[in-house]
Amino acid sequence: MAAALFLVGLNNHGLWDYHEPYVGGIIREMAASGDWIVPTLNGQPYLEKPPLHYLMGVAATRLAGSFEPWALRLPSALMAIGTVGWITWLGCRLRSCRAGLWGGLLAATHVLFFRMGHQAVVDVVLTAALTATLGLALLALAEPERGLWVELFWASQGPLFLAKGVIGPAMALWALAALLVLDRSAARRFLRPGWGMGVGLALALAWVVPLALRGGRAYLEEVFLRNTLGRFLERADLVPRTGRLDEHREPILFYLGRAPGNLLPWLGLWCAALAPRGWRGARDWGIPVMVAATLVMLTASSEKRMVYLLPILPLSFLNTGLWLDRVLERGPDATAKAAAWVTLVLAPVLGAGLPWVVVARVGMGWKEALALGAPALLLGGLAWTLAARGRLEAALRWTLAQWVATLLLFMAVAVPHLDREWKPILEPYLEARKLEALGVQVFQGRLEETQVGYASLTFGRPLPQVADAGAVRDALARVEPVALLLEPKHFWRGEMGSRAPGATEVPTEASRSRRLRDRTPVLLLNRRAADLLGRSPGLRRS
Repeated sequence: MAAALFLVGLNNHGLWDYHEPYVGGIIREMAASGDWIVPTLNGQPYLEKPPLHYLMGVAATRLAGSFEPWALRLPSALMAIGTVGWITWLGCRLRSCRAGLWGGLLAATHVLFFRMGHQAVVDVVLTAALTATLGLALLALAEPERGLWVELFWASQGPLFLAKGVIGPAMALWALAALLVLDRSAARRFLRPGWGMGVGLALALAWVVPLALRGGRAYLEEVFLRNTLGRFLERADLVPRTGRLDEHREPILFYLGRAPGNLLPWLGLWCAALAPRGWRGARDWGIPVMVAATLVMLTASSEKRMVYLLPILPLSFLNTGLWLDRVLERGPDATAKAAAWVTLVLAPVLGAGLPWVVVARVGMGWKEALALGAPALLLGGLAWTLAARGRLEAALRWTLAQWVATLLLFMAVAVPHLDREWKPILEPYLEARKLEALGVQVFQGRLEETQVGYASLTFGRPLPQVADAGAVRDALARVEPVALLLEPKHFWRGEMGSRAPGATEVPTEASRSRRLRDRTPVLLLNRRAADLLGRSPGLRRS
């Protein structure tokens, strides 16, 4: 089921703003250069995250023989499938196969995880690594006689570091510390030196040592200071030189406001499973305590994005599966019935309503919307009938089947329509590529990472950069034909002096859209390039 969920629709739409283009650009450059130590974007070091995800992307694109969207997304899809499998196995090991299956399928189908599993984003690899690490900690507490779990826990810190840097192991160890408060007797087992610590450290050093040899102190500061303390302290001297961390400053209650919509349609069950049920030690409280501790850590950070919450959600849905198994075994109480009915209502309503969002946004046909929404209402009605007769487990199973069908149909039918919404973003790059074929020299002016990623994938090489207003004017004043892809916010604010004498803006569909204008570079031509554009059939005339 997980394979179907995350492989269907992997290649029926292009790379979408905001994450996918720059991740794809880094993968392309790493594959072209053969440099597996220092990720680069437009030829410049990009050290916001270690190279694990990018290396997986290189492997996928080499197997595919191209940089098609499906190949760039394949690591995320495989990590999502693996995470679901791990959650299912954990549930079977800790309680029962029913608990594991509920936990795995609920984790696979909540909105945030499903969406990220279809995108070329680094966070899914981090999610898989952190879920594996914390799952090993739970096994070590549940089965203290098996020392292997502790050793594997420490060994897994290596891949966790390679997925996210210091933040990855810090999240795992912070959650472990909270867990050991419940079971202090386990602290000695976790802190005893063993081969697992050596393996984890060796895996981390396998990247850190070559990185230090290549870039010295500057690279190490970027990895260990700017991309760690820079997330928690609002200090200008700690802002990372790569990435957009300084653009994600959010209020303290950010996750409280944004999380509910991303946990649909299982929000009612998820909340009920986290509610207090009596103090019975780590087996009962372990996962809620780890989730709460990690949430406190993320909330303390000044940098907040909803995707940062993703790594702790699969384990929290394992908790939902464990709770649901207990509820179904002993008979649902009032809280469980209320949570179930919330779910039985939300899932069909969302399933029937999602296609109409696509109708409103890109004009998909209403007949298609009706066809997509009909199964949700039919299966939802069946689930309501079963629940009214007291068959709650059967009702939840049909609701799960309905939601899985909704997601698969949405990916196969509706997402290609949504792709039309994002295609105009590519137009300036494609126009510039056509001009380059005519002998026009193309520059880029302070493009942000997403736009640089689009440019890297379109041109297959780094573009020369102009860094300030004077350089923009000089480039456009050249005698030879010149095209400039300019960061839109600098253009519209006039910071780059973009209106150089004789400069011509090439109008695009995105530049005429208020919604897309700030996400798409402005394409400027000097006089010679504008003359070529006017004389060349098949190219847009300005």
